[in-house]
Amino acid sequence: MTSATKRFLAALLAGVLLLGACSGDEPEPNASNGDAEAGAEEELPPICPLTGEDPPKGVSLARPAVALKIENSPDARPQSGLDQADIVYEEIVEGGVTRFMAIYHCHDVAEGGPVRSARFDDPKIAKPFTRILAFSGANGIVEAELKKQKLVSIDEKNSQGALYRVPPGSTDIHSVFGNTLKLRRLGAKRVKKLEPPESSFLEFGDAPGGGKPTKTVTLNFNPNNAITWRWQGDKWMRFEDGVSFDAAGGKQIGTRNLLVQEVDVNDSNKITDVAGNPSPEITLDGKGRAFLSRGGEVVTGTWEAGKDGVPSFETKKGDPFTLEVGSTWIELIPSNKGSVKGSIKFSKK
Repeated sequence: MTSATKRFLAALLAGVLLLGACSGDEPEPNASNGDAEAGAEEELPPICPLTGEDPPKGVSLARPAVALKIENSPDARPQSGLDQADIVYEEIVEGGVTRFMAIYHCHDVAEGGPVRSARFDDPKIAKPFTRILAFSGANGIVEAELKKQKLVSIDEKNSQGALYRVPPGSTDIHSVFGNTLKLRRLGAKRVKKLEPPESSFLEFGDAPGGGKPTKTVTLNFNPNNAITWRWQGDKWMRFEDGVSFDAAGGKQIGTRNLLVQEVDVNDSNKITDVAGNPSPEITLDGKGRAFLSRGGEVVTGTWEAGKDGVPSFETKKGDPFTLEVGSTWIELIPSNKGSVKGSIKFSKK
């Protein structure tokens, strides 16, 4: 029985004896601690479903998560808020560069960004966790897809200050940032009943068996850009083109869990950027290879998802990928099957 399961059973027993609980949000400086974003008032497991952690004081687990699109061009670095997200997805976009979708449920940031535009595949990534997606602009085809998938789309034009410019009045494309607490409240006003992330989506506990000692994981979303994760201390630390990948506060970004999901990626025949580069289309239903890096080891397995896009991850023996308590980065690396190809390499050094 995993530690997360034991804690869940203990909490259920305690709930029979003790009814009611206080809920709210993690407060930000000089802000009221309202509960406008609270979701369904049902009893939930007393751990954060996306990190396995105990929830911060005053945070309601019934509240919805928020997905924030954050760019990864050199001019956008160092980014704000990636080091505080529950989960960070990395996906390829036009021209071979990558972009992040940072998901916040038990944690919030007052300044996350720089925030950039949405992509056609974003609903597939976000919907297993949340319907609230914040971004800065989208073309007509993407906007139609967001509406079709019933996402609560929040962009700079309709954010009521939850997305803002730094410095105020700037017209620079890298100047948009988001406040996740305000974004969550705004999303809850627009759709009254937004659900929290499913508690069964991720499992936390002891490491699955069969891991191989690994010190370095190298990913190439394109041949000219190497993203490296190195096991240092008790985390996987990120480097890009050999340079430490730091947060705006100065500390290098790291994660307890590095989950690599190989996906088929093909060039779109409908969507291009202003330079004429085709937008990648990512296949997130079906199945493929998956790799879990935690504790200085890598476990090889598979992922599988239906049309709803909710993936499950298993080892070669059919056991679930159990995560270490803490944040997770999920790398949607292109496989060798599509027109857009990526690569992954593991090293003991």
